[in-house]
Amino acid sequence: MGPLIEVEHAAHSAAPRDRVWQLLADLEGWHEWGPWTSTGFDGELRTMVSERKRLTGKPYVMKERVTALVPGERLEYDLVSGLPVRNYHGVVTLADGSGGGTDIRWAATFDPPWPLFGGLWRGAMLKVITQVSDALAGAARA
Repeated sequence: MGPLIEVEHAAHSAAPRDRVWQLLADLEGWHEWGPWTSTGFDGELRTMVSERKRLTGKPYVMKERVTALVPGERLEYDLVSGLPVRNYHGVVTLADGSGGGTDIRWAATFDPPWPLFGGLWRGAMLKVITQVSDALAGAARA
């Protein structure tokens, strides 16, 4: 088993923290601002259908379990299925920006499915969290 991979991206929104939190905490509405065609719940698991397609042409369908929801401050979640990574844990934190607005920090840790390709997985997952955190920052400004 290879080393745990960590990725992180910081974004900033001109919007106040309560507005950013409103979007982040609406767990069934992420498709309205992020790269998903639908988001919803199946029992305690959140299902997200990605705009990205597999080589087969079918979309990625990810299932997540929310593990912490601290209003206005932090969302934590575990990826249960949908990607071949293991032990995926994501943490999104919000803080007041020093010059106003909101600082968004999106971080994730996971074990790559094939340690030899850990660098590729690091790059792919960093691209995803960068796109999502920047989309959240942009949507909150709108």
